[in-house]
Amino acid sequence: MAATSRTVIVFPAVLLALAALAACGGDGGAGGGSSANGGADTGTAQATPLFPDNFKGVCSGASVSSAAAYVPAATGHKALYFTTHGDGLTDRSHSLPPDWTLLFSPDSDALRAIDLVVCARRTAARQVKVCDGYQNHGRPTQNGVRWHTATYALSVREARTGRTLAETTLDASDSNCPMFMSFDNDTDVIDGYASPSDSAVADFLRPHIMH
Repeated sequence: MAATSRTVIVFPAVLLALAALAACGGDGGAGGGSSANGGADTGTAQATPLFPDNFKGVCSGASVSSAAAYVPAATGHKALYFTTHGDGLTDRSHSLPPDWTLLFSPDSDALRAIDLVVCARRTAARQVKVCDGYQNHGRPTQNGVRWHTATYALSVREARTGRTLAETTLDASDSNCPMFMSFDNDTDVIDGYASPSDSAVADFLRPHIMH
C-alpha cells in the first residue's frame, strides 16, 4: 500500500497511570451508637463520588446500587457507553449525544444520575489491511496498524441492577486506515479495530432514552 502522510503519536513504554479512588462504604445503615439528639447521626461521612469506571461492571451484570433507578416512563435518562479496548472496556460516552450522558466532575457527584449503561463487546474481527505511512513529527517511521473490521455484541442495561433491557449484534465495517495512532516506538506494529458507528449506537439506545 502506498505510504500516506499520517501522524504518529509516540508514547513511552511506561505511561503515567491515573490513580483511582477506592473506598468502601454503604448508602446507609445503623451507626455504632446513639447520639444525644435522639439517635440522629450527625457525623455521617459524605458518600464517595462515582467515577465512570464504577459502571464498567454493569456490562458483566454487576450493579451500582447508588446509581439512579431506571424508570421507563420518566422523561429524562442518562447513559454511559463502554466499548472493548485491549483486554477490557473503555469509556466512550463522549460519542453519545451530549444531552444523553453526563461528565464526571470533581465538584459534584453527577454520575449518580446515570440510570443506563450501553456496552459494545467485540466478539469477532477480521484483518482487512495493514496501514502504513505514519510519521513522527514529520519523520517517516516503520509503524504499522493491522486493521480489522469487527462484530460487536451491543446491550443496554440498567445501571442500578445490571439487568439487560435490550441487546443486538452490530457490524463495524469501516476499512479506512486511522489517521492518528499511538505507538511505543518508531517501529511498533499494532492491531486496530473498527468501532461501532456513533449513529448505530444512538439508534439502538434511543428507545430507552426518549419516550
